[in-house]
Amino acid sequence: MLKKSFAFPIALVFFLSSCASYNSELLSPNALSIRSPSSSETEENLEVSFQSMMNSTDPEKVFLDNFDRLKSLFTRAESNLGEFDKELDESVITHNALSFEYSKSYRKLIVMWGLSHRLKDKMIFNYLKLTDIAYDNSVSADKRKLANSLLRKFKAKLDSNNPLEKISFEELKIEIENAVKARNGLLLKPMSPVEMPATSIIDDQEKVSILRKYRETFRKMGRIAQDSDDELNRIIEDKAEKLQIVDQEGREPQSELKFYPSTGPNGNVMGLIFPKNVWALTYDDGPNPVHTPVILKNLEELGIKATFFWLAENVIRYQSIVDMVGEKTMVRANHSWSHPQLPKLSDEGLQKEIVQSTAVESKSYGEKLRFFRCPYGSGNSVPRVRKMIADLGMIHVFWNVDTLDWQDKDPDSIVERAKKQMQASGHGVILFHDIHPQSVIASRKLIEWSKTLKGSENAIRWVTLPEIVDEMNGAGATK
Repeated sequence: MLKKSFAFPIALVFFLSSCASYNSELLSPNALSIRSPSSSETEENLEVSFQSMMNSTDPEKVFLDNFDRLKSLFTRAESNLGEFDKELDESVITHNALSFEYSKSYRKLIVMWGLSHRLKDKMIFNYLKLTDIAYDNSVSADKRKLANSLLRKFKAKLDSNNPLEKISFEELKIEIENAVKARNGLLLKPMSPVEMPATSIIDDQEKVSILRKYRETFRKMGRIAQDSDDELNRIIEDKAEKLQIVDQEGREPQSELKFYPSTGPNGNVMGLIFPKNVWALTYDDGPNPVHTPVILKNLEELGIKATFFWLAENVIRYQSIVDMVGEKTMVRANHSWSHPQLPKLSDEGLQKEIVQSTAVESKSYGEKLRFFRCPYGSGNSVPRVRKMIADLGMIHVFWNVDTLDWQDKDPDSIVERAKKQMQASGHGVILFHDIHPQSVIASRKLIEWSKTLKGSENAIRWVTLPEIVDEMNGAGATK
C-alpha cells in the first residue's frame, strides 16, 4: 500500500519532535501535520488514475484540475461551515441541541472531508510517481520532460502567494514535503530543487491572519460554486443524501440504557444521555510526534484526562508516543488501520481496518481495547461494520460536539463552535484531532474556559470514556 512511503526515518522523527516548540497562541511554523493516506483507494487504483493522466491528450490540464478541485472543495466546505455555525446559533437561542442527522450542512461537510482526503492522497501519489519518472533514465526523454514540467507546475502551485491557494493547499504542501523527505531519506537519493516546494511553509500566525481577512470572500466563492450544477455538487449532494448518522437522543431513558458491545444503541456511545455537564474529550488520527506530546502536556497541566482514537499505522511508527500517553493514564482506543471509509471496503478490507488494527493496537497498548471509532463516523449505522466491532468486544463511539478542526484553521472560532454545541447539548462527547496545530491551541483554550465555570451550575466534569461507561453501567461511582 501507498501508506509505507510516508513513514519518517526514526532519527528524523525524534529530531523534529524534540525541536518542536509552542507558545500560548501560535505553533512553530515548522510543526508537521502528519496524516497518512486516508482514502479507501488502493495503490492499484491510484496507479491506474496516474497512468490515465499521463496518457491523456492534455496531462497538464488533468494534473492542474486536481488543484482547482481541491480549492473548490475548500471554499464549499467553508461555505457549509458558515451555514453550520448559523444553525448552531439558532440551537443556542432555542436551547435545542443540533442534530447532525438532520443538518444538511453538517452532512455535506462530512462528505467533503472524505473527498478532500481522497484527492490529497491522489495528488501525493502523483507527485511521488512524477519524481520517480524524472529520475529514471530508462524512461523515454519525452516522459521525463513531461514529469519535470508537471513537477515545476506542482511546485509553483504549492508556493503560490494567492491567499486562497496558500490556505487550501497548506496541508497538501506539508504532506508533500514529508513524503519527499521520507522517500529521499529512505532511498538515499539526492534531493532535486524541482521536487521541493519552498521550505518556508506558511506559519500559523500568517495562516490565521489570511483566514480571518478573506474568510467571508472564501465563503462567498463557496456559495456561488454550490449554486452551480456541476459534477462536484452532484457528487456531494448524492453522498450527503445517502449518509447515515444515527441520532439516538431521547430514544432510551438514561436510567435504563447500559453500554456493552452490540450492533444496537447499547453498543454506540454518543454522549447524548450522559449526566448533565459531563463531557468526554476525544482526539482522533494520531499519534503524532509533534502535536500529541504537546496536547499531553496541556492535559497534564490542566488536570484533564482524555481518550485518544488512533490509527494502527501511526501506532506502529510512534511507539514512544504510545507509551508516553499510556504512562499518563490517558485512554487509548482504535480508529482503524489507515482511516478509510469503512462501508466502501470489502470484507477483506474490513478485516485489516478493524480486526488487524485492533490486534496491533492491543499489543502496542498492552491491554484489551474497549472502544472503536469509525473514520468520518462512516459505518456507525452499517450492520456488518458494527458487528465486526462488537464481535471484538468493543463499543463504538460517535460524538455530539464536532469542532470541525480539520477544516477550520482558526483556534478561536473552533473554541466558539465547541462552546455553542456544548451549551445547546449540555453533555456528551467532543471531537478533536491530535494532528493539527490549531487543534492543540483550541483544545487547551476550551479546557481553560471550562475552568472558569467551576462552582457554577454549569460546572463541567471531564471524564474518560471508560469512566463514564462504567459509571452509567453501575460499575463506578461519580467522583
